[in-house]
This record gives sequence, C-alpha cells and structure tokens, in this order.
Amino acid sequence: MKFTWIQFSVKFIILYVLGIFALGLGVALFARSSLGVAPWDTAILNLQRLLLSRDIMITIGQSSLIHTTVLLLIVLILGKKWQSLLAIMPMIAISAAIDLWDLFLLPAIFPNPLSLWFRIMFFIIATVIMTWGLATIIISGFPPNVYDDFHLTIIRVFHMRSFTLARWIIEFLGVSVGLIYALIQGDGFGSITPLSFLLALAFGSLINFFVSYYRRLNLLNRHI
Repeated sequence: MKFTWIQFSVKFIILYVLGIFALGLGVALFARSSLGVAPWDTAILNLQRLLLSRDIMITIGQSSLIHTTVLLLIVLILGKKWQSLLAIMPMIAISAAIDLWDLFLLPAIFPNPLSLWFRIMFFIIATVIMTWGLATIIISGFPPNVYDDFHLTIIRVFHMRSFTLARWIIEFLGVSVGLIYALIQGDGFGSITPLSFLLALAFGSLINFFVSYYRRLNLLNRHI
C-alpha cells in the first residue's frame, strides 16, 4: 500500500492529533453559537433533530459518524483506492472528539446559558479553528478526515485545478443534505441560517489560506 505522507515524524503526528481535536471543538462551538453552523454540520445537526423527532436519540458525534461512513463509501467508489479505508481511524477519532467537547468539556467550562456576545465569539472561533484544523489534517500527510478525502478525490478524479472550487462543491453538498433533513422533518431550515451559506463560500478559501501558510513554513507532508 502506498501511503500519503512524505515523511513520518512526531511533528506531523502532533499536528494531526491537534487537527482532530480542533475539528471536534469547532463542531461543538458552532452548535452552541446557534447563529449558523459549518455546511456539513447542518446535515449532522439536522439529522440528529430529525431522528429525535422520531424518538431516536443519537449524539452529534454519532450523527457525524453516520455521514462520514456514507461519504467514505462514495470516496471508495469514485477513487477506487482501498487506501481510503484508512479514513476510518480519523472518522472515529473526530466523532469521539466532537462528543468529548460537546457532552463533557464545554458544559463544564460554560454551564450557564450563553449571552449573544459569547455566541458571536463562539461562531468566530469555531470558523477559524475548524478551518485551521481541516487544513492541519490535510497537510499532516496522514489519513485525512473523510470530507478532506472526498475533497482530494474530487480534485483527482475530475482533474480540477481549483482547490477552492472543489471545496465549494463539497460544502454546498453538505448544506443540501441538511436542507433535505429539515424538509423531511417539516421544521423550517433547522440549523441552516444565512451564515451557513456564507461559511460554505468561505470554507474553501480559509482552508486554502491555512494550507498555503503551512506551505510557506515548509510544513507540507503530502503532495497537493
């Protein structure tokens, strides 16, 4: 099997783990801001609400794992590379990190209802930390989370030259899935807000910004 990293080092392992924890924190912060969530988080939260309306209890992390499992199957079909199965490891790790932050750490740190200013701060921090975390996982060279693997697969299979355009396709797909869940439930748009569409537009550019910054620092452990 051909691995994706250029060099195997403790430095990139640490970055990889930090990226996973940052991604989990970003999801939990977005959920608490109630102002809008990242594109695929609209699908994650709206599925959780839809199942809850059917008296089926799942955590945000479990909802995330459901979506990443489906996306992994799509990546395997499109990319036709068994190496993509390595994404199972970050899928499970990210799901656990989301629930760790959402169910234990953040409630312990912020037990009271949040003011509007705190929610705005959470939204801004979540945007930065999630895109940084996604970029960090990508540049580490180790198995990407399945959204990034889907992103890189789209670029490779369809010979796309624009990193950002490929990411837009991924993010708007997430919003579309979230909208379908909301329509099935009949609960308006659920977690989808105008800011969700803004995030869908901004995510690709922000991730590319952090990847480019890592490149300037000569911290790029895979060919992109």
